[in-house]
Amino acid sequence: MGLFGFLFGSKSNSGTLYSSEEMIQLTSKWTTDFLQSAPKLRGATYDKEEIYLFCGWITLDYGKSYGYLSKNSNRNEFFETIFQAVRNTGQYNQSDMEQFMFRVSQYKSQMMGMLKCDYPHTKMFFPETLYARFVHIDFDHYHPDPFGIDDNLIRFSEYLGDFWNKVNRELMRKYPKR
Repeated sequence: MGLFGFLFGSKSNSGTLYSSEEMIQLTSKWTTDFLQSAPKLRGATYDKEEIYLFCGWITLDYGKSYGYLSKNSNRNEFFETIFQAVRNTGQYNQSDMEQFMFRVSQYKSQMMGMLKCDYPHTKMFFPETLYARFVHIDFDHYHPDPFGIDDNLIRFSEYLGDFWNKVNRELMRKYPKR
């Protein structure tokens, strides 16, 4: 399955599909919700663009997985908002789509790990490198506690698990699995 099949493959479902406009609205709403409800972090601030990418991925992944992406939608409009948020963080010369897909693989891997470990009953934290994408961290002055556990990372991981569940419950209510 090609890139667009991965992102936009759809099942033949009847019922409401979401358009690019709705995808932008959902992603923007969840980004705002995240920024307003996330715990305050000591010495760090959230990166709105990365949070938008994460929320955009959730929207795309759910729509693709359950066949809710409209074939008639102008998906380029949604991707333009996604690509405005992409930062090329590596030393590689990657397109916006390549950089977005790189992030998607990181998000998916980490969220699947959290789900498989029965989070929050068993603790699993986002890795510091991925966590650093979500927050601005001055690594020159970054000193987690002597045991290597950063209170900010713990609070962020706990919040992210709750946020993930909240967003997916909202999607399932509006677009039930079939």
